[in-house]
Amino acid sequence: MTPRMHRSHRVAGALVGAAVGDALGAPFAGSPPGEFSRRFPVPARGVHTEMCGDPPGRFTEEFGASLVVATFLIEGGEPAVGSPVQAVPAAIAAARDARARGFPRPEGHELAQLAGMLRRALDGEDALDGEDAPAELRDASGFAEVMRRTIDTGGDTSARAAVAGAVAGAVFGMAGIPMRWSSVVHGTGAGRSWRLDDLQELAAALDGRAARPYDPGVIPRIGPVEVLPGIWAGNLDAARYSDSDFAVISLCRLGEPFGHEVQRMAYLADDDFNTELDVVLEDVLADMAALKAEGRRLLVHCHGGASRTGLVLRGWLRRTEGLSADEATAAVAARWPHLGLWNASFTAALERMR
Repeated sequence: MTPRMHRSHRVAGALVGAAVGDALGAPFAGSPPGEFSRRFPVPARGVHTEMCGDPPGRFTEEFGASLVVATFLIEGGEPAVGSPVQAVPAAIAAARDARARGFPRPEGHELAQLAGMLRRALDGEDALDGEDAPAELRDASGFAEVMRRTIDTGGDTSARAAVAGAVAGAVFGMAGIPMRWSSVVHGTGAGRSWRLDDLQELAAALDGRAARPYDPGVIPRIGPVEVLPGIWAGNLDAARYSDSDFAVISLCRLGEPFGHEVQRMAYLADDDFNTELDVVLEDVLADMAALKAEGRRLLVHCHGGASRTGLVLRGWLRRTEGLSADEATAAVAARWPHLGLWNASFTAALERMR
């Protein structure tokens, strides 16, 4: 039985999903309907993704202003509202705590519907399967489909995609947001700069948990070692201080970001509560295939280089060589002695792969 998604995954998904939606939608503001699909008929998973801009992934001042609202809510202030997107983190906080002061009432019928959908999604309801869901959100199969449908409607794509991204992020969880988008999202708001880890810490505070910067500590480096053709493995510090030309696939929290030009960060915990584990694994393997096809050297790592790293290496052999889960495990164990096999849910995910 698949465990119920923890609320913290939904709150993080809502906030990061809003930022991703804003960054994805902003370059298409004023474009004719269908422009996103015309420009990107299939997912762009290589170095250049659907995130436009220079640098790609920058959210706009509109979402930046929403971070001011979130900060005021955490501090108990009463923020003013001047933009629909500002309702997103406020709705997240209000859904957690009905006593949250300064909760902005969304204006307009459509936005009120979306705010209601967000609150239901945070409570674990299927908010995309209802008559009040806009057509572009109804019965969508994943976060990426919601974004494609929303941006393809044209108009104010920044605001619409931000609010739709919040709803979809709450429905599918943080792990359901494609890592090629969440890894690069960034911008400024509330007097500071924000990246993925910062937004996740803010989401924890909105959810009522203590938000403190993550400190991974210092551990002896393991690797990087080429364990499969064109694919290296290592632990956190081995990846952090590796050659800058690696395309790094990070499967754990990082602390300070790396300096690599290409880095993807998957939302994956080494426990039995990854409700979107199959989605994450497929996302990682698809991005790896695209990056490798472009001639990139890939470096896969987690904190210790054992369990999560082993999952992806085994999954790669399942996908590319057609090995069974047992055969892939034996092959990786022979080449990477640090492989950890304590997480039974990881092996179960391998056995479900096709």
